[in-house]
Amino acid sequence: MSKQDRGADRLCGDGTSSPVCPPAPVCCIVFGVSRTAYLIIDSSERNSDLYHRTGFFVPDPVIFFEHDGEGTLVLSDLELERGKKEAKVERVVSLGECIARIRGGKRKRPGIAEVATVLLRERGIRSLIVQRHFPVFYADALRGAGFFVRNAKTDFLFPGRLRKSPAEVSLIKKALSATAWAMRIAVSIISDSVVKGSVLYRDGKPLTSEIVRSAVSSYLAARGYLASNTIVAGGVQGSMPHEKGSGPLKAGWPVVIDIFPRSQENGYFGDMTRTVVKGEPSAELSRMYDTVLRGQKIALSMIKDGVRSKDVHGAVMDFFTERGFQTTASGSGSPEGFIHSTGHGLGLDIHEPPRISPGKEILREGNVVTVEPGLYYKRLGGVRIEDVVLVTRDGNENLTWCSKRFRV
Repeated sequence: MSKQDRGADRLCGDGTSSPVCPPAPVCCIVFGVSRTAYLIIDSSERNSDLYHRTGFFVPDPVIFFEHDGEGTLVLSDLELERGKKEAKVERVVSLGECIARIRGGKRKRPGIAEVATVLLRERGIRSLIVQRHFPVFYADALRGAGFFVRNAKTDFLFPGRLRKSPAEVSLIKKALSATAWAMRIAVSIISDSVVKGSVLYRDGKPLTSEIVRSAVSSYLAARGYLASNTIVAGGVQGSMPHEKGSGPLKAGWPVVIDIFPRSQENGYFGDMTRTVVKGEPSAELSRMYDTVLRGQKIALSMIKDGVRSKDVHGAVMDFFTERGFQTTASGSGSPEGFIHSTGHGLGLDIHEPPRISPGKEILREGNVVTVEPGLYYKRLGGVRIEDVVLVTRDGNENLTWCSKRFRV
């Protein structure tokens, strides 16, 4: 974590974050030292805040706390030496030594929450800020031990993550490059297929979603990326935005391909969606694709530092409506049309703030976001086109390079 990030997240005496802290209650400050700390008890393989702060992949739950700008990572003997070499923290502590010291001559082995309690008390910490998904079991144990535990006010424990560093942008670009090559493979398989009746064939057999998805996964795995739940959804299946897709792909129907792999080396995601058709699409379907493509261009033209996300989303929604593609809400039967947000943040999580939606979020320089408008109707299928951009002061930089050809 950079000094800039920690400065932006400096703790006030009441446990909140602010660039300028108001006078703090005596109960939280002693001799100018804060009694409040950030606390995480989790695995960094699934907890992106923990990995972002420590730079250390570990599969099992560990204790991490940051107090007065110093990060402490408590590791088992299994991970201790590796952590001392690799972890980007100020202090690495042996869990085994802590347990032995706490246990003394007792037979009962202390749990991870008890170890955290002792270490926090030794540092004079009394108040804790935890993530919104912090386990209730640990929170109850800490409150029972006398700590004041509160949730962070944002999705991230360290809000500095919202603005990506040049190094992070480089890792996302690398992930997007791998994603683009995987997308080319998927599209080429569909392009090379043969139309027989209403079904696409390859090597004399029906071409299925599973065949395309397997090719994508194999390519990415060989390059150190995990492709989880890649979407290859044809026809009516594509009218449900997160339907994975299964079975034979049909001629003349759109195929939504959404690939979002994670690097097994550094944890950063790529994310890209393309929609293609093999065969003759209907005039209405072609018009729907053109509408989504133009809607994406509208969003791309608006994204820059300081723009309100709801203005971008609203402009795309209005354009779709003007073109005759209405959106029905879930309360009025089966939802159809533009039924999701225009985009979301991307980084160590596949879905991060900020979201380009009707909400109150404002895009800022350094944000990395997807731009993925879509339209979904059971009679036509689905169309979604997704790029990833870096928000800049005066506009944005598109980090995605891949064809947007509809007919293949």
